[in-house]
Amino acid sequence: MIFNKLLPTPEDTLKVIFDSIESRQKLLLTYLNQHSYNTYFEQRLYNKILNEEFIVYQADLGVYFALKILGVHQLSRLNGTDLNYLLFEKLIEQKIPIVLVGAQFDTNFINEEAKRRGINLAGYESGYFDTSEEENIIDKLSEYDARVFIVGMGVPRQELFAFNVSKRLNSATFICVGNFFEFYFGTKKRTPSFIRRIGLEWFFRLLTEPIRLWKRYLAGIPIFFYRILKLKYQKKY
Repeated sequence: MIFNKLLPTPEDTLKVIFDSIESRQKLLLTYLNQHSYNTYFEQRLYNKILNEEFIVYQADLGVYFALKILGVHQLSRLNGTDLNYLLFEKLIEQKIPIVLVGAQFDTNFINEEAKRRGINLAGYESGYFDTSEEENIIDKLSEYDARVFIVGMGVPRQELFAFNVSKRLNSATFICVGNFFEFYFGTKKRTPSFIRRIGLEWFFRLLTEPIRLWKRYLAGIPIFFYRILKLKYQKKY
């Protein structure tokens, strides 16, 4: 069960990433939040590769409370977006070459932003491509001079794509980040910090993107906690 393998703290997660980079050992890393757990529950292939191929960290308030309900107490509340900001700070500080895959930025924009922020950008590819183009994209990624690939394409597409790329580049570090690029590069406004602190980031996002997110939150949150309580009752975790 996925809850048995979650990294519990930001420190643990960052250590896994930079140990992989230093040792040149393949790493597939992603997060588990309320939405991705529902997807994990419903999609067999995503479930399989998270269980067998990925290291996973707990990444939102919903999963934090779920772990508490299931009896896990030695953990810190971890926000995936905050963790990614810390990750980028360390990558910049160590001048590690990275490839970004995701969002849909103009090449000049992303190059200028990378230069302004001090990112050692080895390459960028949009995350908006047809599945028929995937092999060509993987060919391009294999030509970049980098061992760190940060993939932001949303669950479960980013994990499936990172897994496919890792078959070709089997000593690289792959980190899935959802829509973090849009927050980081300022093309989408992040939830104000005081709302994040009280655990209502999901509600703010629902208000700003109701058509896209209503099902994820209004239906998804009750379904998520029903599944957690069922796990606890059946003791299948």
